[in-house]
Amino acid sequence: MRSYFDVTRAFYVELMAGLGLVAACGGTSGETTAASDPGSTSSTGAATSGLTTGATDDSGEVTGTTEGATTTATTTSDGTTAAPGTSTTSTNSITGEESTTGDTTGEASGTTTTSTTSTTTTTGEPQTTGDTSEFTCEPPPPGMMQKYVCFPVPDGLADCAACDAVCSESWANAAATGDPFCSYTELVVQCGPDPMPAAPGQCCYFIAHGDGMVCEGRPFVVEGAGRVAPNLRRSDWGGQVLPSLAGLDEPTRAALADLWGAAAADEHASVAAFARFALQLLAVGAPASLVDGAQRAMADEIAHARACYALAGAYAGVPMGPGRLDMSDALGDTDLPALAAAAVREGCVGETLAALLAQVAAFQTGDYAVRSVLKQIAVDEGRHAQLAWRFVQWALGRSPAVREAVREAFAAALREPIGARPWPHDADPEQLRAHGRVSPDEQVALCRDALVGVIGPAADALLGRAEQAAAA
Repeated sequence: MRSYFDVTRAFYVELMAGLGLVAACGGTSGETTAASDPGSTSSTGAATSGLTTGATDDSGEVTGTTEGATTTATTTSDGTTAAPGTSTTSTNSITGEESTTGDTTGEASGTTTTSTTSTTTTTGEPQTTGDTSEFTCEPPPPGMMQKYVCFPVPDGLADCAACDAVCSESWANAAATGDPFCSYTELVVQCGPDPMPAAPGQCCYFIAHGDGMVCEGRPFVVEGAGRVAPNLRRSDWGGQVLPSLAGLDEPTRAALADLWGAAAADEHASVAAFARFALQLLAVGAPASLVDGAQRAMADEIAHARACYALAGAYAGVPMGPGRLDMSDALGDTDLPALAAAAVREGCVGETLAALLAQVAAFQTGDYAVRSVLKQIAVDEGRHAQLAWRFVQWALGRSPAVREAVREAFAAALREPIGARPWPHDADPEQLRAHGRVSPDEQVALCRDALVGVIGPAADALLGRAEQAAAA
């Protein structure tokens, strides 16, 4: 399989060419020109990479390149970034709820993971929850929220005390978000384990987290928390995607059903995220090309959700689909600096990582149906990532306040740790990889390389160009 450097370098070349910041070599003419409106980029001779990634055409619409082409390119960046801490990915915010198998009228299907969370605060007051009257903790750091979270004793460990710092951070992150493919990008385990846990027999901790998170697809974040719909037993959201079940034992099938079900919930939530993004673009007077890109991304995410629900249902043995998605207070801020900072977190970082993870998953997947789904997701998520970068590029030219907000958002993303949820202990890891899932260690390595090799240098180039334009 190609190295992570190959994957991230090819994506970086395509991204920079799409933004008009560097010429892409190996195309028909090797020339790239930036359109007069940063919301719509123009390029000719954009390189292809041998990967399934996105490129931009002369109308500002980003199109996918095909697998198998080759290119050589040399690009440089004056910016340097430090490698972030190790830990990795993802969120879902149905915490504390449990699904059970039901019928097609809308009862939950039993494929989501139960986790426990409780009071969240930004006031700096110590938290107590349930039976934790004698277990208190210092206030969270400024700008962070505090939660009391619980998770089962990890397989292979005798008790909660045997779960070290890396173990407790990974599992607490998963419990806080409820999703194996999302995590808070900034999380600290403050206190624990609780000697008298509110959830008997589980490991309970106080954690502090920021509002940034990384998911499969664009997360639907409302007031700092990700939202997803519960997974239900229903047949009108699936499709004709039928993976081979040969050689899969029951624990592995159950794990695949859970993992693909969580991915489906994330993709479904991304539909809402792009619907909101389209409204926000209208509110700030963005170019038509960006609004059109958001609308097209909604359609992509519907297709992704249907494919992922079909896969989850195939592994679970029952059809699956989403329940209701909470839309209360969902429009959020239409202040341009805040929107640009959110686009950095959710799009420039989140969707860039999602696109690269989908590429790696597609390359290592042995099942034809799963590989086809992942290859299409990789193309589309690459296009969505470019949409976010193009919006930020357009917004940077509007005011110094936007430039400062974007700079701070990128700096925060590059210094925050990333964390991966461990795979189920009783599932076959090789079969999970063969059926489209990227291992936690691989997620850590790829996301670290992407932050250093793609996101950091691209952010430096984008901000540098904006500062030059402002000074001219």
